[in-house]
Amino acid sequence: MSEIGAALSIPVIRYALFGMLIAGASLSLLGVVIVSLQLTAIRFTLMHVGLLGAAAGLSLGFSPSAGAFTLVLLASVVMGVSGRHLSISASSVTGLFMTGSLAGAFLLLSRGGVPAMEVFGVFAGNILMMTRFDLIAVGLLGIVVVTVFVLGYREIQLVLLDRELARSLGVPVDLISAGLFVLLGAGIAAALRLVGALLVDAVILLPGIAALRFARGLASALLLSALFGVLACGLGFLAALLLDLPIGASAAAVSTIILALSTGVSALQGRRTG
Repeated sequence: MSEIGAALSIPVIRYALFGMLIAGASLSLLGVVIVSLQLTAIRFTLMHVGLLGAAAGLSLGFSPSAGAFTLVLLASVVMGVSGRHLSISASSVTGLFMTGSLAGAFLLLSRGGVPAMEVFGVFAGNILMMTRFDLIAVGLLGIVVVTVFVLGYREIQLVLLDRELARSLGVPVDLISAGLFVLLGAGIAAALRLVGALLVDAVILLPGIAALRFARGLASALLLSALFGVLACGLGFLAALLLDLPIGASAAAVSTIILALSTGVSALQGRRTG
């Protein structure tokens, strides 16, 4: 325990821990939306967009993480607006952005003299590069995510349950869907900065899947997702400190274990009730 206390006395370690816990408690709520709306492909799409953003950022003289964050956020806005105003299906939008982003990234890599290793570094992430400004930004994003779910709980619940029923009740389904796209983009962009593209699922998707194994409604799904997210990030961080492991990979491993246990427990419950 003295080793943990000594590590937490270092500001960058504290920023990383607080950032992970905030992300686990708030960004994990977005996983419930991804699974409920069957948007699991969106994370792959935005990861490819992040790759293009990293390449574009370097070619313009910015950091790859800044380029990835900016382009992912912009792409989520365009995807949400495209689906709402142009009547394009979510699968068509995500396919368009995924293929186009990958093609653009490789064109920049081949013609722009952009160092490939720095671009692909966005897939790894580095939580220990987190600054106080980054922590504040993640905290503000977490507050926004939680506030949206609290204030728009009824409307979001109806959209996730039955879009046509929600529309018939006067709920602005298209506007809410576009807003959720933007939130997803912001959350994935923040997760890229925290743990990298390859481990986004550990913070956002897996806690939501595990929560939906037990949830009886949206409220319980959100609470359980936040709980599992905090456990994955917190325990993963502590394990990384104690065992000298990469923080992002450690959090992903814990998140995977939580999902595996939840799957096993829900299967046993199903047999008992069956």
